[in-house]
Amino acid sequence: MQARSFGELLRRFRGAAELTQGALAERSGVGIETIRSLESGRRKSPRDETLRLLIDALGLAAGERARFTAAAGAERQFVPHELPADVQDFTGRADEVRRLVGLLASPGTVVITGRAGAGKTALAVHAARQVAFPNGEIFVNARMTSQPVRPVEGALLVLDDVQSAKQVPKATTGTVLVTSRQPLDEAVHIELGALPTADAERLLHQIVGADRWQQDPAATLEVIELCEGSPAALRRAAARMVGRPSWSPADLRGWLRTKRTAGGS
Repeated sequence: MQARSFGELLRRFRGAAELTQGALAERSGVGIETIRSLESGRRKSPRDETLRLLIDALGLAAGERARFTAAAGAERQFVPHELPADVQDFTGRADEVRRLVGLLASPGTVVITGRAGAGKTALAVHAARQVAFPNGEIFVNARMTSQPVRPVEGALLVLDDVQSAKQVPKATTGTVLVTSRQPLDEAVHIELGALPTADAERLLHQIVGADRWQQDPAATLEVIELCEGSPAALRRAAARMVGRPSWSPADLRGWLRTKRTAGGS
């Protein structure tokens, strides 16, 4: 029986390859929400780059490639919107957001750098969602694909977790936004350091509630220091407080101290 839509064909080829949606997303670098939307029919067809990544990840033979491409072309009238959801408790980074929004308004390449857990991807998504791109937004996990990805005029290409400058294409007409732990040549850089203490406190308050932290301001400040101002570490610490209603900031501080002494084990 012949597939009646691109989504149905994608689902059949994925099944034949014995891949879950998550496994296909990991292998291709295409966002899992994009794959779900395509298979469900919420999006009728992928953009060219997404189509190529899916073809390569599925390992389609020549005839299957032609059929897959034809199905995409028959339903192509759409604009991709592949950005992940914004972080609900995004806090601080006002200067960086303002600067990034301004930079994304024009074609070119912008690189957000910082150590693991600094919030590079969260910043990229938060700022990108404040800018209109007439030809849509494409999100690629660069760590999960070795395939070159090309920018599209009037669109935003987000390359997340880039390891090498070789993965970054020249942005002549489109806009490329990169997150990387290392600076890259010939690009505008925004470097993320530790979250300022006031913003770190606000983040903890949003997740847990202000009252519990205000019981012991000194312990709260030490929690922030032990987390080194990392948004990711602060969220993990706050989640631990949420899951332990009897804990005080001093309890969390003690746990973090023990964890650090034990080398994170």
